[in-house]
Amino acid sequence: MSEASKPSTAPAVETSPIPPGPDAAAEAAEEQASRALLSELGPAAPAIDLTRTVPDLIHRRSQGRFFGRRSLADRLPLEWISLAMLISLGVLYTVLQLVFVD
Repeated sequence: MSEASKPSTAPAVETSPIPPGPDAAAEAAEEQASRALLSELGPAAPAIDLTRTVPDLIHRRSQGRFFGRRSLADRLPLEWISLAMLISLGVLYTVLQLVFVD
């Protein structure tokens, strides 16, 4: 193999951890003080009842398109309607065959 076709290997770069600076102790103390203050707050209660206000907001903005009254045709899936049509056509075919058989 020629020198150009050999894969090149880069020398490994040694990394050393950065030693903590003089402010590390001060930052740790400040972080502990902040955590102590935050732990005293306790859980916050929600200000508003979202279970009522969100549907009301959607109804108002959509003008009833999502939560409004729907007709029977809107509530039935198209598959059920087509199945009912196929059954009615089968019944009609059977009745016509029985009536007009020679």
